[in-house]
Amino acid sequence: MSSSAFRFAFITDPQLGMNSPSGLRGPGSDKERFDRAIAYVNDNDIAFVVLGGDQINDADNEHTDEELDILEESLAALTVPYYGVAGNHEQLGPGDGCKYLDRGLPVRFSLTHGNLHMIGINGPWLRAGCGDEWHQREWDYLTSQLSQIPAECNHRFIVMHYPLFYQMPISTDDDLGMPNHAKIIDLYEAHGITCVLSGHLHQDMDARWRGISLIASIGTAMSVHYPEEAAFKVITVFEDGWSVRRVAVEDG
Repeated sequence: MSSSAFRFAFITDPQLGMNSPSGLRGPGSDKERFDRAIAYVNDNDIAFVVLGGDQINDADNEHTDEELDILEESLAALTVPYYGVAGNHEQLGPGDGCKYLDRGLPVRFSLTHGNLHMIGINGPWLRAGCGDEWHQREWDYLTSQLSQIPAECNHRFIVMHYPLFYQMPISTDDDLGMPNHAKIIDLYEAHGITCVLSGHLHQDMDARWRGISLIASIGTAMSVHYPEEAAFKVITVFEDGWSVRRVAVEDG
């Protein structure tokens, strides 16, 4: 690997509490798989971690506090910085309160590392699922951040929990992608976005639309739509390109 190249990990949908048949701290738990991803990061030359949303399973019920405690405990073991966005499982409607947000856990971010600039956004708000006011707030945040991308960054990534779409032909009435994807892709194309990283689907997707790579990762909790190993992604960024490697977190 050249001196200017670096790697980061994209870990999405650990969804602590979703798939833990022996308890949140038991064998085969979501925590166990998430901790394997963290151990891999710590044992390898990874510059930072990006969380893709749905870090926990329950936004506000009797399980939420324990899920958040475990999330914070696992993240505290990381020896590199981490950033992240929120998914639909961390938050209820705006104004309804949010234990995840109250703990100061990541919702959005903007960072520059080498020749990469990355913007993380709150996908549930951007897709207008929480109403026009909150959509506009997220849209304003996104457009502001896009206008500040350093000119020298030739790799321009977006992280958002929801993928722009999940099947072809692209439909505006699905509930898994972004119904307002046409407006969003116009904005991304105008600002030279090169890649969008997403979760939510619990499956891998590698597509290209309007010259932009769309990469969705299966997540570390479990697969939903087809039988596959839970996993996360390691992205290596070079001067003039990048590569994506899938790392499984299942036992054995």
